[in-house]
Amino acid sequence: MRIITIPILSDNYSYLIIEKDNKSCALIDPASPEEIIPFIEKEKLNLKNILNTHYHSDHTGGNLELKEKFKCKIYGPDKEKDRIPGIDITLRENDNLKINNLNLKVFETPGHTAGHIIYWFENEKVVFTGDTLFVLGCGKLFEGTPEVMWNSLLKIRTLPKETKIYCGHEYSKNNADFALSLEKNNNEL
Repeated sequence: MRIITIPILSDNYSYLIIEKDNKSCALIDPASPEEIIPFIEKEKLNLKNILNTHYHSDHTGGNLELKEKFKCKIYGPDKEKDRIPGIDITLRENDNLKINNLNLKVFETPGHTAGHIIYWFENEKVVFTGDTLFVLGCGKLFEGTPEVMWNSLLKIRTLPKETKIYCGHEYSKNNADFALSLEKNNNEL
């Protein structure tokens, strides 16, 4: 598995997941087709699948244009199926899925939104956390309580320590500044 991080909008990330043996790929949370299509065309990739973590437009805004251009399938959380543009296949807790030649498992991680999901590629030790977990922080609680979000974060915490985490936004500096405002003498921060 090869992963290309595509910075989009002001602080979002989309990810191209490319199989090593061929040019098939999947795309995580595409909001901005005009920023994503050049990567696909430059690499001469075959976009087969879009994986949405939740319904917010900064994660799904490119679904319809990309689906029309590449004739790909769109996956997303069952609990948000009515709010995800172009969704074809809905996913729930513990669903196992084969995307091209890669296997993944779905975890429901509500808190940011009520139906938020994450994608765990066990063999590769990679997880795409959308807006559940960021560097030094977690997503805003739009549709959940702190307890709901905490339970979602605990699911991620159970993954192996060597797991590579790919989050949906670049909030590292702001999160670090906030943490330092609370713990001014924390040398690790």
